[in-house]
Amino acid sequence: MPSCIVCHLQINESSDSFFTCSNGHPIHYNCLAEWLLNSQNCPLCSEPYPQNLIDQFKDFMEQKEKEKLDALEEEKRKEDMKKVEKLANKIVLLKLTESVENLIEEKKYDEALEKLMDLYDESNIGEKNIKILFLLGKTNYLKGRYDLAINFLFKLVKIKYDYPDGFLYLGKAYEKLGLHNKAKWAYDRVKE
Repeated sequence: MPSCIVCHLQINESSDSFFTCSNGHPIHYNCLAEWLLNSQNCPLCSEPYPQNLIDQFKDFMEQKEKEKLDALEEEKRKEDMKKVEKLANKIVLLKLTESVENLIEEKKYDEALEKLMDLYDESNIGEKNIKILFLLGKTNYLKGRYDLAINFLFKLVKIKYDYPDGFLYLGKAYEKLGLHNKAKWAYDRVKE
């Protein structure tokens, strides 16, 4: 019994579920269907298969091409949804920042802190939480709670070392507590 040149399993010659190229290389029907998606030549000798044989697989090849296009379209749709979600998150963050900064401007520090603490998620290190940490530090500083300001700002700069405003308020809070060496360390990082 011959074996298929693609899957190498034996071919039952009494069945009609196999084909051969002009050089007699046997291939299962299903193996040929998959092979024709890549090439119209015999995998062993590169001899072209006759067009009437290829035409028998036309529907199969069209279906596979449609599935491929559908998969690409679905992938693009998912990418587009991620972009929309990312943009929506940025807009929400901007609105949040604006509302908290308005409360800070109006010296409504407790309201600002309450709003920020409701949104703060210590386990998250994303852009939103970084901004919340900064605003928590800044608001506590402005409220005169320098110890809490340092706590939040130090968490911030551990996550995002290149955050000059975080270091600036950290330095100011250290200074208010009389920790001048630490204040200098923080101010030096503002310039980097």
